[in-house]
Amino acid sequence: QGSIDTAMIEPRIKVANPDDPEPNINLYVEDQTNPAMQLVSEMMILCGEAVAAFGSDNNIPLPYRGHPQSNTAVSAFAYLPEGPARSVANISVLRAAEMDFRKPVAHGVLGIPGYVQFTSPIRRYVDLLAHYQVKAFLRGESPPYSAGDLEGMTFIASMHVKVARKLHSNSLRYWLLEYLRRQPKGRKYRALLLKFIKDRMATLLLVDVGIQVTTVVAAGKVGDEASVVVEMVHPRDDILSVTEIAQDTEE
Repeated sequence: QGSIDTAMIEPRIKVANPDDPEPNINLYVEDQTNPAMQLVSEMMILCGEAVAAFGSDNNIPLPYRGHPQSNTAVSAFAYLPEGPARSVANISVLRAAEMDFRKPVAHGVLGIPGYVQFTSPIRRYVDLLAHYQVKAFLRGESPPYSAGDLEGMTFIASMHVKVARKLHSNSLRYWLLEYLRRQPKGRKYRALLLKFIKDRMATLLLVDVGIQVTTVVAAGKVGDEASVVVEMVHPRDDILSVTEIAQDTEE
């Protein structure tokens, strides 16, 4: 069973002086299909798989992460072009992630028999717990935490992570909207049609900004490109409205 492609276009914002009335906003859109990024990602996955196998072979309690196979075959979306449109379709049918603290569980998204997040102990507390467990074993000591201990600490850490992610998401969206507010009125944006919500109401990805927005499109199918202009944007009210530019008006 192979892995499932979920690579997306992710925006990165850096605000050097956020307390200024007009702070400087630097936007960078990160393409996760970039070969360099994919290489780093594959090395991180390889490390996680190796740690899971090592933990299994030596009966080490670890935060093993898994993902059950989707009921929808990956091939069902093969007709969509590679990239964000197919990734969104793949993500839409994923089942909830699973964790076990005694043995590895299959990871259907990554296509591997077991996985432990291990590569970022300076920013993920659960990675640090995994390091404590493995390093104790390598020193010939008993792991400091039982499977039950790990489960409890991981649950608490996950609650904090959810809050942090929500805050980050809200902050990122605010500054993306502020970036759009400052752009020249009438500027055209290249958009990718990700999915239809109802009738011709669709979710689009502004490729050069990395933000998703909903609007009505006159024609096209999932995976097609369109051009849009921003009609209204109010960062503090979280409002973003765009309109598709008809082909015959783009000349």
